[in-house]
Amino acid sequence: MDLKPENILEIEFSRAFRGFNEDEVNEFLEEVASAVESLLKDKEKLIRDNEEYKRKVNELTQYVQRLEGNLEEWKKQIEVEKELTRRESQMYLKEAQIRGNRIVDEALKKKKEIEASYSELREKYRLFQIRFKSLLQTFIDSIDWKEQPPAIAAAEPEIIPQENSFPADDVTMFSFHDLEDDEK
Repeated sequence: MDLKPENILEIEFSRAFRGFNEDEVNEFLEEVASAVESLLKDKEKLIRDNEEYKRKVNELTQYVQRLEGNLEEWKKQIEVEKELTRRESQMYLKEAQIRGNRIVDEALKKKKEIEASYSELREKYRLFQIRFKSLLQTFIDSIDWKEQPPAIAAAEPEIIPQENSFPADDVTMFSFHDLEDDEK
């Protein structure tokens, strides 16, 4: 039997002696029909709501799946970016090391040049001191020679050419001839 509200209202019972009060039965049937009608409406509403919720759940599930797919793509992209950044930083580090080494090499080269120039200047200064001392000694000897008594001055000593008597590398010997040579 189908318990639709219309069917409940159409049900008729046979009359019996000592049976139920017909009005009470009819009232009860109307209440049952009303309750069944209300339950059926609630059932239909719940079915519609359930279908709507299922649709929303499907939409949200698809949305979550898209987000998870995007999340995976973003994770991969982040890993790629990390790797690119790591490689780029290594490249910058190597480039900085190369530039630093080049700067150090140039500084060492410049230091060697300065040290060589300094050594050369020290050697020139030493030679200058030796020649200057020799020149001063020659002037002092010349002055001493002119102050000697005339008898010794009259006898001229033998002049030995200095160029042949001393080796050319001897920088300690200096004479007026050297000055004349320098002026030429």
